[in-house]
Amino acid sequence: MKLIHCADLHLDSPMGTHMTMQQASARNTQITDSFLRLTDFARENGVRAVIIAGDLFDGTRVRSRTVDEILAAMERTPEVDYLYLPGNHDGAARAFSDRVLPENLKQFSTDWTTFCYENAAISGVQLCADNGETIYENVPHVPGCVNIAVLHGQAGTVSGENRVNLNALKGRGIDYLALGHIHSFTLQPLDEKGVYCYCGCLEGRGFDECGEKGFVLLTIERGRVTPEFVPFSCRTLHRVETDVAGCVRSAEIAARIQKAAQGISPDDMVEFLLMG
Repeated sequence: MKLIHCADLHLDSPMGTHMTMQQASARNTQITDSFLRLTDFARENGVRAVIIAGDLFDGTRVRSRTVDEILAAMERTPEVDYLYLPGNHDGAARAFSDRVLPENLKQFSTDWTTFCYENAAISGVQLCADNGETIYENVPHVPGCVNIAVLHGQAGTVSGENRVNLNALKGRGIDYLALGHIHSFTLQPLDEKGVYCYCGCLEGRGFDECGEKGFVLLTIERGRVTPEFVPFSCRTLHRVETDVAGCVRSAEIAARIQKAAQGISPDDMVEFLLMG
């Protein structure tokens, strides 16, 4: 069985720091399109469920058109379940409140919820001020299954709202801890049995989110889970330091920039830091 672990799409993010309003609108369209491509990938590759580990949206600012496109893509792929855990930026999840949701969109709440698929059990809970300390007292575990836990927050050794206490999750029979909140891919041991993973964001939104972005494909067989990072972004963001010492003309600087950009795809986005 195959699953996808994605997170931190931040759909309809303002992105006003490095982009004009028109550029941000175009980039938001690309990010939404990447999620739509992900749903096609899931259908075409026999993925049973897509885990969305928080921050599908970016605050309360979300266009009806974006919600329509996301729900329509889910409806077009009824053989795939979408397991959605709201994150700390998901105030816009209220955009679902007046919609008829497809049956294959399943949401985690502020209490542990478990969805079972063949030989896997996927349990998630939304961290909030009321449960940040108590959720570790009753972490679900289904015997005979690969157990996956889904949380959104900063991993560490402290419990609380938007805080994931890794120490409190050790020895709980978790095979794979699917996390959201950090926008770079990270895979680390949790304990002797399991691992924890930040899949990173699906697309970089600014030049503090450079490098390959994508999702994690999970293959479950023979009682084991094998994670594989899949680069998937339509554009990669780069920050390139460029030495312009000694340049006195704009044409000379442009030549240095052009040389520094060699090997970068023309479809990518680049911020040049002029040094010297």
